[in-house]
Parts: sequence; C-alpha cells; structure tokens
Amino acid sequence: MSEVRILVVEDDPFFARVLQKRLSAEGYQVFVATDGREGMKAIVSHEPDLVISDWMMPQVDGLELCQSVKTGLREAAPYFILLTAKGEIDDKLLALETGADDYLVKPCDQGELMARVRAGLRIVLLTQDLRRSAQELRVVKAELEELRRTLGTAKRDDRAA
Repeated sequence: MSEVRILVVEDDPFFARVLQKRLSAEGYQVFVATDGREGMKAIVSHEPDLVISDWMMPQVDGLELCQSVKTGLREAAPYFILLTAKGEIDDKLLALETGADDYLVKPCDQGELMARVRAGLRIVLLTQDLRRSAQELRVVKAELEELRRTLGTAKRDDRAA
C-alpha cells in the first residue's frame, strides 16, 4: 500500500493530524496541505492518487481546488473526497457536479471515511489497470498493422517474381 499516495487538505491542524495518522497506519503514503493553494502545489509535486479535502478553507476552498484539479488534469486527476460541515442536499449536489467523486459531512465516522477511501482507491487502481491495458492494446494494434503491411508487401513481391 505504500505506493498509494493520499493528500489531506485541511486547515484544522488537529483534524489533519488525526487523518494523517489514521491513513499512515493503513500503510498509505500521506501528505498534508493546510489550504487550497498549498493543496494545488502538493498535487503537482506529489501526484496523489486520492485527495481528501475540507470544503471551507481560507483563500482557495476545497470546492475551488476540486474544480481546478478536475478541469486541469482531466482523466489524470486524483480521486477527490470532499469533507464539510455543509450537509444540505444542494451542497452535496454542487460538490458532486463540480467534480468531487465523494462527499462526507463532518464530523464523519472514521470507519466510514476509511471505507470510502478504500472504495475510491479500488476505482483508482482499476482505472490505472484499464489505462495500462488500453496502452498495451494500442501497441499490439500498431505491431499487427506493421506485420500486415510487411506481409502484404511480401505477397506482392512473391506475385511479381
């Protein structure tokens, strides 16, 4: 699990430390950023597989962070779990429509959060496998096309001789 990188973006130092300890205890490599701006830099430098971000933070909030990451990185964007005290259905819809992959209302149960992290990572790992398979198929397809061209040229040469 140590190859799995998780970024926690949280302005509450106590809660950030709790998350960091819990995730590290599960074997994940954990990075912490204290606000959205720091989070953007950490996403570029650490390339996390999953981001857990608070919504309400000074300067760049979690929703803005999520939107810019999902827009900028597109399919390379990490799985994004948004944590917030905002529990209204409109807030959840806004978060999910903005690009968050999951949403949890604080205070959240640590067991539920860890289950959602594991579920998110299953999706991340399956997506990575799918991308690898697609790349391998493109390579095999190119090799087949080259082989067909080579065989086609050989057949024409045989007929000409």
